[in-house]
Amino acid sequence: MKLLNRISRLICLSLVLALILVGCTPKTENAWQKIQDAGVITVGTSPDYPPFETVDDAGNIIGFDIDLMQAIAAEMGVTVEFKPMNFDTIVTAVQSGQVDIGMSGFSVDPERDVDFSDSYYSGGQVLLTTATAGIESAADLDGQTVAVQMATTGEKAAKTITGANIKALETFDIAILMLKNGTAKAVVADKVVAKEYVHKDGLVIVGEPLTVEDNAIVVKKGNTAVLEAVNEALAKVKASEKYEELLEKWAIK
Repeated sequence: MKLLNRISRLICLSLVLALILVGCTPKTENAWQKIQDAGVITVGTSPDYPPFETVDDAGNIIGFDIDLMQAIAAEMGVTVEFKPMNFDTIVTAVQSGQVDIGMSGFSVDPERDVDFSDSYYSGGQVLLTTATAGIESAADLDGQTVAVQMATTGEKAAKTITGANIKALETFDIAILMLKNGTAKAVVADKVVAKEYVHKDGLVIVGEPLTVEDNAIVVKKGNTAVLEAVNEALAKVKASEKYEELLEKWAIK
């Protein structure tokens, strides 16, 4: 009788495990099929980080990431629906299925519980300051306030600055505002983003780069079919004249 009970329990356990596997596996395997059936891929983005993504005077989301994603989607045979949100919520939105993927100047970071596409741009984090702040390198920031957007690799880089008081903020716009009004002595940002503010607002980049990083698209962990489709389309775009045109258009080079 005891043997029969053990066998029964083992059979029940096996059935439960099988049901779990059957119930979970299709969610990731069918994700790409659902995108194809809908004809639309939804993309989470935080449009406050020019030239990667920003909002123009007419309220349209524009930028290098936006144009590149549209080119990628065209290769995938679908259209794009961009969903604006705070940067620190995009990964959660991808994980929960609120959006299919995230594209918002993401640097590849193993600590983020997602899969990353192949790199579409290589950059890094630098120090951005004003010409009158008296800051020439990270060594000058001991005891000073450094502003940065929260949940970014820029925040991680900022925390390596010895003695600096790090202010992690919801949006990059607030970090720039703090720099301009003097409540922060420097901002940590992607080099290409920092260059945008050098040209636009007369700010200056100082010191050596804090990091060297690759930018990539964020995909829910285990969504292999979606990841493969994105990578295949990305490779085609990068091999085309379109990619060079976008680099030139947004002064990414």
